[in-house]
Amino acid sequence: MAVVHRRICFLMLFAIWGVLVSLSFPVSATLDTAPTAVPVSDTMPGTISENALHDFENAIFLYPQQTYRKLVTLAQSNDFSDDGKVWLLLRKAQTESVLTLYKEMDATLATVAIFTNVMTNEQNALWLYLKGSRMHQTGNISGAIDTLKYAVEVAKEEPNSTIYVLAIRELGYGFALSGDYYRATLILQDAYKNLVILNNPFFNGLLEESLGDTYNYLGNYTKAIEYYEGALTFFESIGYQPHVASTLLGLAMVNRKLENWNDALSYFDRYEIALNFTNNHSENFYLHYGRAMTMAERGECNLAIDAIDDALGLSGPIDYNAELYKKRALCNLTLDNLAEAKQDLSKARTIFNGIEALHNTQWHLELDYIAGLVAFKDNRFEQAFEFIHRYYKDFLELQRLNNSEYVTQVQATMEAERKDKEIALLKQQTQLQAATAREQSLKVRQKNMMLVGVVVIFALLLIFVVFQYKNSRKLLALSIRDDLTGLHNRRYFFDYFEHNLVKLNPSHVGLALISFDIDNFKHINDNLGHHVGDEVIKTVAHTAANTLRTNDVIARIGGDEFIIALPRTTLLQAKEIAKRILENIRSHRFTTKEGADFSVTASLGVAYHHQNKLIALDVKSMMESADTALYQSKRAGKNRFTVAA
Repeated sequence: MAVVHRRICFLMLFAIWGVLVSLSFPVSATLDTAPTAVPVSDTMPGTISENALHDFENAIFLYPQQTYRKLVTLAQSNDFSDDGKVWLLLRKAQTESVLTLYKEMDATLATVAIFTNVMTNEQNALWLYLKGSRMHQTGNISGAIDTLKYAVEVAKEEPNSTIYVLAIRELGYGFALSGDYYRATLILQDAYKNLVILNNPFFNGLLEESLGDTYNYLGNYTKAIEYYEGALTFFESIGYQPHVASTLLGLAMVNRKLENWNDALSYFDRYEIALNFTNNHSENFYLHYGRAMTMAERGECNLAIDAIDDALGLSGPIDYNAELYKKRALCNLTLDNLAEAKQDLSKARTIFNGIEALHNTQWHLELDYIAGLVAFKDNRFEQAFEFIHRYYKDFLELQRLNNSEYVTQVQATMEAERKDKEIALLKQQTQLQAATAREQSLKVRQKNMMLVGVVVIFALLLIFVVFQYKNSRKLLALSIRDDLTGLHNRRYFFDYFEHNLVKLNPSHVGLALISFDIDNFKHINDNLGHHVGDEVIKTVAHTAANTLRTNDVIARIGGDEFIIALPRTTLLQAKEIAKRILENIRSHRFTTKEGADFSVTASLGVAYHHQNKLIALDVKSMMESADTALYQSKRAGKNRFTVAA
């Protein structure tokens, strides 16, 4: 966060400098923050420089149809070098992606592949990104993730690369689609940091849209709507019609999930109007898909089945087709069409079985639920119970993972990054206002200078406030973390119990504490040096932490001493965890620069409190019991755990 803070300060100071410069030089020399696009029209001359092809990206998003016609015309020319041909084909494929001309895009990408041996680093990154995004369309999610990971690594080598942001955003989408929301939010957060540097208006809107997509997948629909509406306002104001359409689609889908049927259908109507930006109608799939799903979900099954059939007749992504089959199965069950429901379920299952990345996601798990309903309708009650029971068991586990403390933390961090982004955008707005004032009249220069003074003071005050806030957050983070291991410290551990114990431990479950330290640690420090001792402590800390469950908490409380809290646990589970910690620690081998090769062991003490007991929970007493049990393990020969009586 310190890096982000310095970036904010630099951008604000640069904004002030820009305003001052704008008042001292002609208007033509002022900073231009508007999107720079290659002018594209049907009347554009047939020749174009190869450098212009490199810079075609903004034109693709501003004028997709015109740009595509121009690129098709240029593709008929042989007046380009290999580098020029590569840029021409890549920009053509990128435009085909925006216009959803997927057959044409496949052909273009196949042609580009001929030139892989002469591609620059930037061209290779763009090619990999386009391949990965196309894989998403075809349902090859695992392949898309692997390809996009490579695209991100390649694009990293290009400073201020828009391709990096596009690739990492698409990669985040892939993780979200496969149910890995934690990694998705981390990936997108990294992309948003880079947006501040790029200063590209299109990506500012894309930021809001991506946040809407992320919160939509996480099930936080209120947040999703907030970000989608922000993106819609932005895209409409600058005329990015393709993303006006996609954002309206996002709003329609979220309102569908909230069962706001009328609002959902209204957004689908607006989405249909927005599709006029392209002559290609494959986007109509999403329109038919959304309306069909809405009809089915509001109980209009007769109409829904016809609408689903219409959607299936269009070229939609294969995973979306699976969703349509699922919904048609439910409608056929409602209409007592058991045979048709079985067929629909079989088709949906076949699709999901072929997409490994979607296994054990919410979409895949719903097959068991529908199978249970089919079995019940077919009077196979035992099978129905098994399917329904398995669905709810797996679904609850999935919900637990998706709403884990880690995901919550990432969301909070992402919100903080968004605030940083808003500050940077405020700087841009200040620049534009100052440039406009300069253009209106030179006679108001003195007045503007006074205004700049106010802006400077405001900016400095804002920097100070941001600095204080960031610094306080940093100090807080440092105050609850152990510098050596990165684990929580003693202070955090006791605060954790004070604020979270009751919430994490309802009356019918138990709580376990594990106290442990490293056996013969003083011998390691004395004979191998403190630097080796520090490495041992860090390794043991990370080994123990990686053994724990999502809601377990570990802290270093001093030297080689650690404490672990196991909420919502049984004594048997606590023993199993203690056993795994012992095994994982002693299985690790250490090798020093001096050639020493060794392993370490640990001694553990376990204290357990069952919440059904009439005895009130006393954390201090539990910790003392765990410590006593630890010393019993030491006296019994070390490398073991003991459960307190």
